[in-house]
Amino acid sequence: MSVGSIPKLHHYVPRFLLRRFGTGKKDHLHVFDKHKGAVFKKAASKLAAENGFYDFEFQGSPMSIESSLADLESRAASHIRRIVDEHQLHPMDPIERGELARFFAVQLVRTRAHLEMKRHLFSSMEVWLRKEGAPDDFFAPDPAIGSGENAERVNMTRMICNAPKDFAPAIVGKDWVLLQTDSKHPYLIGDNPLTMHNMVDRGLRGNLGLMVEGIEIYFPLSPNLALGMWCPSHREKLVENFQLLGRLSNSKPSVARQFAGAWSSALDIVEAIQTGKPLMSLPENVEHFNSLQVVSAERFLFSSDGDFALVEDMIRTSPELRYGRRLQEASGKF
Repeated sequence: MSVGSIPKLHHYVPRFLLRRFGTGKKDHLHVFDKHKGAVFKKAASKLAAENGFYDFEFQGSPMSIESSLADLESRAASHIRRIVDEHQLHPMDPIERGELARFFAVQLVRTRAHLEMKRHLFSSMEVWLRKEGAPDDFFAPDPAIGSGENAERVNMTRMICNAPKDFAPAIVGKDWVLLQTDSKHPYLIGDNPLTMHNMVDRGLRGNLGLMVEGIEIYFPLSPNLALGMWCPSHREKLVENFQLLGRLSNSKPSVARQFAGAWSSALDIVEAIQTGKPLMSLPENVEHFNSLQVVSAERFLFSSDGDFALVEDMIRTSPELRYGRRLQEASGKF
């Protein structure tokens, strides 16, 4: 798509989402800059955005995908507005789930954080390959896209365009859970808001792939609502435990009663998955959710209330968190 009259400022976290965390006529958000350790307030319209971020040249012609992204965001915004207003997912609505899955798939690869992660990986790979004797012409740029920042943006554009096909099916297949918190423990949102977590240790193979068993995907919708998209294995294990506890209640009722609290919590989770009703998060759940935003953000965290104590503590303990995630080859070569 040609550049034409497309706005210069391109948001890699949609404005409609940031505004839900803002206050006042201009939707000002509290901002924490991980690089500088600074805190300030700024309008949502100026945040998580860069001039011409989705512009590039192909064979010398200026192009942009900003308008296509705006259409994707518009569809997602209508669904998220309904979810936030009604406090309810529609688990059986294929259009809602499909359009949101495409939106999340694109969000995964459209941010500055993702661009920096790829840049670091390819730079490290090139250094290693040159040491191994790779010739200069191996690194010659494609003449259609050139080199440097333009080549990076073209490659990002390819990933964005392919993301719905490549990633959305995996997201659709997860168990979706609407998570809720109270005003005293609000969710944060970062500049790379689609986060992943996995408690299953897979060693050198890694455990943060969309199709990896045990994966948990999270996305903030507002200060008090978020979406969890969990590997179905979690629900399957809960059902297995229900069956085990049912047998135990028949054979050893006194022992089974000791697990009554866990039984109730597990039932709440399964009900939330099946009905789309909110699952209330404990304060420690919110802290975990927010910690994933801190880890994934490349530079900025956004808050509705200005409480960045968790961010400051995490960076003080682990200074490498001043920047986003960086990939490393499993054997340590680069």
